[in-house]
Amino acid sequence: MRLRGVNLGNWLVLEKWMGASPLAAAEAEDDRGLIDEVPADVLAEALEQHRATFITEMDFVWLSQVGCDLVRIPVPYYIFGTEHHAACIEHLDHAFEWAQRWGIKVLVDLHSVPLSQNAFDNGGYMGLCAWAQDQGRIDFAVDVLERLARRYAGNEALWGIEALNEPANEFVLQMNLRNYGKRFPERVARSQVIDRQTLLAFYDTVYQRLRPIVGPDVVLVFHDQFELDSWDDLLPADRYQNVVIDTHLYLNFQDFGFERYDVEEYQAKVAEFSAQVAAAAKHHQVLVGEWCLGNHSPHKKTLDEQGLKDFYRVLADAQLDAWDQGIGGCYWSYRVDDPGHADWDLRTCVVKGWLDLHHGREDDPVAGNDLLSALGLL
Repeated sequence: MRLRGVNLGNWLVLEKWMGASPLAAAEAEDDRGLIDEVPADVLAEALEQHRATFITEMDFVWLSQVGCDLVRIPVPYYIFGTEHHAACIEHLDHAFEWAQRWGIKVLVDLHSVPLSQNAFDNGGYMGLCAWAQDQGRIDFAVDVLERLARRYAGNEALWGIEALNEPANEFVLQMNLRNYGKRFPERVARSQVIDRQTLLAFYDTVYQRLRPIVGPDVVLVFHDQFELDSWDDLLPADRYQNVVIDTHLYLNFQDFGFERYDVEEYQAKVAEFSAQVAAAAKHHQVLVGEWCLGNHSPHKKTLDEQGLKDFYRVLADAQLDAWDQGIGGCYWSYRVDDPGHADWDLRTCVVKGWLDLHHGREDDPVAGNDLLSALGLL
């Protein structure tokens, strides 16, 4: 049985576009800006309130009912606290308690590092990629991962630990630097791509440090640096046991060149995704760690409710089948509070019938709408 998972984005790592957070309410655009804008004591209180209420045990109850096996939880490099950040590790502790209680597995994902690995907003510094330029910052990330491993080793809910989210390759980095160059010229000037040799050395260190701690059954996950087909001969199974390559495949980042934006054109793109995952899965376990139903089709505005449901279900079922060419996938994200991004919000997608996590399985689907309403999550 393949994994059907979801990301708990915008909980411990904030992204402004996702709404409903201290960052969404601020002028700042990223984590670094939020620290500069808001006094430390005020920010600490606001973040604690957000983290205590944004995700609760009731969310895990619902996820367990609608077919979710795995939660990928993005965590920041400051999860244990730093000079400028309050710790948030106790919230991850709660997630493990809830996951264990409701039969869900946890993938802990180090989503940010000091001075960023990708120049995305999700790395904390728009327009900056300078983490790997200093060995001390690399060592800091390894130490955080080791502390997480020691804390949760032996916990039956621990499925895996991901070394680093979305380290940028040259193409992705240059795209981001162009996007943010006018707003953050000083950051852009400091940025350098993470070369593959440096990334592999980091991954090897993480593997060597964490494997003896967590044992052979816990998965260690490594992102593909946006180049899934380049990892076939890297991290070989005879040296790196129970390793998973994480790839992120989004329709909305792949449909800008479409001609018709109809179902058939999207199905063809998903077929390409499926072939990519199947080819890579001959060499490694492959997890599609992020995907969603978001897309740029103009036809969505003209469809009635049933037509929109049918459109999304075709896209959802095709993608679930594609991710099953590997070991499954994790939707981004569980909760997106901006109504303009409803097709990124797992709750909306399930309740409206756009997505059924039971697709392709023998178990009976559980209607999530009534339960979600009863739990006050709608």
